[in-house]
Amino acid sequence: MKYDTLQLSKNTTIILKDARLTFDKDTTLILPDTVFYKVNGNFYQRLHGKWSQRKLTKELFNLLFSLPSDDFKIDSTQLVKSENPFKDYNGKIIGEIKLIKLKALGTRMDKPEERPKSFVQKTGNTINFNTRERVILNNLLFSSGDIVDPLVISDNERILRELPYIKDARIYLSPRADNPNIVDVEIITKDVLALSFDIEARDFDSGILRVNHKNIFGSGHEIDNRFAVDNSSDQKFSYQARYKVPNIKRSFISFEANYANTVNKDFSNIKLSREFISPKIKFAGGIEITNQRLRFRELSNIISDDEYDIQTINERYDYQDFWLARAFPLNLKDPILNDRTRLILSGRVSNIKFSLRPEVDIDLNQQFHNRTLSITSIGISQRRYFKDQLIFGYGRTEDIPYGYQIELLGGYEWAEFGNRYFLGGKAGRGGYIGNLGYLLGGFSLESFLKNKIFEQGVFKVDFRFFSSLIDLNQWKFRQFINFNYTFGIDRFPNEYIDIRDKNGIRGLGSNTLRGTQRFLLNIETVSFTPFEAADFKLAIFGFYDLGMVNDGKRHIFREKAQSGIGVGFRIRNDNLTFKAIEIRLAYYPDAPIGIPMTDLDLSGNSGFNFSDFLITRPSPSIFR
Repeated sequence: MKYDTLQLSKNTTIILKDARLTFDKDTTLILPDTVFYKVNGNFYQRLHGKWSQRKLTKELFNLLFSLPSDDFKIDSTQLVKSENPFKDYNGKIIGEIKLIKLKALGTRMDKPEERPKSFVQKTGNTINFNTRERVILNNLLFSSGDIVDPLVISDNERILRELPYIKDARIYLSPRADNPNIVDVEIITKDVLALSFDIEARDFDSGILRVNHKNIFGSGHEIDNRFAVDNSSDQKFSYQARYKVPNIKRSFISFEANYANTVNKDFSNIKLSREFISPKIKFAGGIEITNQRLRFRELSNIISDDEYDIQTINERYDYQDFWLARAFPLNLKDPILNDRTRLILSGRVSNIKFSLRPEVDIDLNQQFHNRTLSITSIGISQRRYFKDQLIFGYGRTEDIPYGYQIELLGGYEWAEFGNRYFLGGKAGRGGYIGNLGYLLGGFSLESFLKNKIFEQGVFKVDFRFFSSLIDLNQWKFRQFINFNYTFGIDRFPNEYIDIRDKNGIRGLGSNTLRGTQRFLLNIETVSFTPFEAADFKLAIFGFYDLGMVNDGKRHIFREKAQSGIGVGFRIRNDNLTFKAIEIRLAYYPDAPIGIPMTDLDLSGNSGFNFSDFLITRPSPSIFR
């Protein structure tokens, strides 16, 4: 049996089942790691006791602070296989399904009975539309009368948590006293404030307003509006919009429409798509139709960040894309692996035709060639999930995939200057390495083949690691390490990858750092601090980025390395749909000529999504 050590300060009370122990001096308590307990006397609770004596300070406390959960395990990580809580009910019959829908502010998943206390919380909930009951029911994989399948129930918890208007979701099963073979289902969901906006004022003559709503009138529909004014431009007013219906009639088919009318872009697009969000789904596919006019700047003949040529590219094209996939079980001996593993066959046809473009020839501006691509794939996908916290979120439940995928691709492209084949393969695997942490690794190799010569190919290797949660009293730490190596195989002259900013060394904005071969290493240490005000939580981080890039004609490690080192902090409220506010200070010891050696940046950080070994629309990798 493992044991954990708990350091206690004066006047701290420990509750172990029915026993209450109070310590009048500093004490070290050693308990088995299976013991659950409650602690009275932490900083926030003592502060609450003092402030609650007066009405004004009590209201102020309820506005600024949230008491931590009463129930938590000595081991601060809550890592557990997603299906484990439901295993005891396997094979039983689902009875009544009850929904408990919590409002966005002033409510807690561990105490659903609590109600908002402060004026701000109540006001925020009043102007926010709570998710309708039918929307939650529309996202269920099961119904009353079905047989309990622990994997399906755990999938449904994850699906609900992934909805953009839901902060967290839990499913509880309880057998009936008069008939233990029937279990009633209780589903608890907590909304987020679905309305968000941001303003970007460039100067007195121009600015951008973005208004986004993730849950229109509680329907689950999403709309994103972007208004821009630029009095110095040929087009003073611009508008962009995106409208999405995430799940049509419980089919898990999503609909999306996009529109833009700006000085640089006219865009209209519609999509219908369905993914393998659960192994229960047998068919996936999608349809996309696009018409776009685009004007953009392209740099060429780059000598330094002060010396380069610029040309303006104008294009207009029509694009159509159709794909369909079918999943098959593999009849494995292990029932859980059999349920989680699928053989997936998929096919896709896409077509692009330009009505406006630069001059083209067989070896000129190949990305503007008219072409039709037919591509098929066969692959194996195995997906299971753990539940944890404090990885990329700030306290909400996060679903971490573990498993693997293997995929082989083949296709043929008909183009106006010659046809060619496509060949490729991808593989990835991820999971926990004991108590050390989580490691995700993958590689891909693919290329077109024309006249027995490989072209426009890419070889890529990726590794991502994050450590187990390191708990130092109320301060919690994680270590993140990302590694990437990318090599372009006979890419076209105007195709390149770079190590600028979000593509490599954060905050470094040089036009010279690009080529067809790239090495990247990103290391980040994050501390999730105990500081919290008005549900805004603070994380402090330090980072080191290292990158090299060249044209692929010589060994990457012969290049001069670029690096960035810095610190910063992120502020996030998981009850809101706003991105985390990130303030970052970075230093670049070997910055290219013309680039500042320091950078102070204020921006929004949308976080990171896990790669969950999902085989989807077959496609050549994007080279960037």
